[in-house]
Amino acid sequence: MNQFFKKEWPYLLFLVIPLVAAFLVYPYMPDMVPTHWNTQGEVDRYSSREFGTFFLPLLNIVLYVLFIVLPHLDPKRANYEKFLGSYRLIRYTTHIFFVFVFAITVFASLGYSVDIGLWVSLGVSLLFIVMGNIMGRVRHNYFVGFRYPWTLANEEVWRKTHQIGSKAMVLGGIIALIGVLLTENNARFIVLMSGIFIPTIFTTIYSYLVYKKISE
Repeated sequence: MNQFFKKEWPYLLFLVIPLVAAFLVYPYMPDMVPTHWNTQGEVDRYSSREFGTFFLPLLNIVLYVLFIVLPHLDPKRANYEKFLGSYRLIRYTTHIFFVFVFAITVFASLGYSVDIGLWVSLGVSLLFIVMGNIMGRVRHNYFVGFRYPWTLANEEVWRKTHQIGSKAMVLGGIIALIGVLLTENNARFIVLMSGIFIPTIFTTIYSYLVYKKISE
């Protein structure tokens, strides 16, 4: 148990701090909390105070449990030891991102002037860049990475896909990051989605072509 907490305490901080913060800000949150904004930066969906305050901290806890459990269920579980450092970075990055989104949502709900569209777009772009830097080191498994039928079926296809896909993600994230700083509203949304989906589509096509070539 002590060994577990020695390894896990940094992750647990990312769970405890937002949860404690949620309890502290709950009395000050409005009855209806904004939980979605359109591309114009206008609130178009509200949730109850309870849901709006506690959903993201609780979701972070659920993700933590999944990150712990899923490797043990993976038929390729032995491979996680080969990219354990990268897997830890994926966990850190994911938890930090959700804490970040929780924080800006709370600030917006409490009446502070927050450009949600800009901050979320910056967060997603940075997430894509960081994840892209990690993807090239992810070994063959069933839960993390570019998990197409053909990458799961062939380890060489997996390796080549992640070598190219990681570079595509980083490039797409950088372009998106620069683009969202120079645009706003609908244009910002288009730039962000392009930075995410174009590298994803490119990687999917490239991966399939590699698989077809190897299979011939």
